[in-house]
Amino acid sequence: MAAPLISVRDLHYRYPDGTQALRGVDFTLEAGETVVLLGANGSGKTTFALHLNGLLPGGDKVRVCGLPAIPANLPEIRRKVGVVFQNSDEQLFMANVLDDVAFGPLNQGLPPEEAYALARSALSEVGLEEAGERVPHHLSAGQKKRAAIAGVLAMDPAVLILDEPTVFLDPPGQRNLFDLLDKLPQAKIVVTHDLHLARRLGTRALFFREGRIAGEGPVDAVIRQFEWEVETPESAVNSDGNRRGS
Repeated sequence: MAAPLISVRDLHYRYPDGTQALRGVDFTLEAGETVVLLGANGSGKTTFALHLNGLLPGGDKVRVCGLPAIPANLPEIRRKVGVVFQNSDEQLFMANVLDDVAFGPLNQGLPPEEAYALARSALSEVGLEEAGERVPHHLSAGQKKRAAIAGVLAMDPAVLILDEPTVFLDPPGQRNLFDLLDKLPQAKIVVTHDLHLARRLGTRALFFREGRIAGEGPVDAVIRQFEWEVETPESAVNSDGNRRGS
């Protein structure tokens, strides 16, 4: 039997201000899975996800493709686990879309011709093959999301982590995103308040409460068990339009 892509054992994390964000989390991710992380804001979902590619320190409590998440392994772990952030503008900062998508492979030291070939292939995979010369901030919200995903795909990851991927998308943009994610072969971890997304794509759900996994199993079963605690996308946004932390 193949080893899991990600294995987490007894993961604890306390923020510098003293907030205890994770309290002994255990988790495994197998190839082909799409695991959705549900729970109220502040329950530990995003904190947990950020440990899985070394954005927060996991040490030997976190293993990715057999590698402990110690500093020496982080460059390889970050290649294997790509993160798509909630706000696509945080990932799109170059003069044009093609340069943005090629940034990762170039930063890995690949020759420019190889890096840009990977970037063009990734843009084609997300349906943006004609957008390479466009300025990123001229794209629609849905196009920005796909461009951010392309930037991760250009690194050929084994796992995709997506933080609230449907935020800022209108219904057509959400449907296009569902279709794209459904066809991508990578294992996925999706932090979301969107129950439609969870039901459409998830093969398994985890429900976080106060830094612990309070329940896990088939998506519909977990939603039924905890639905009274699950926030809608609208209720997870502050009055100024900004999403609260999770």
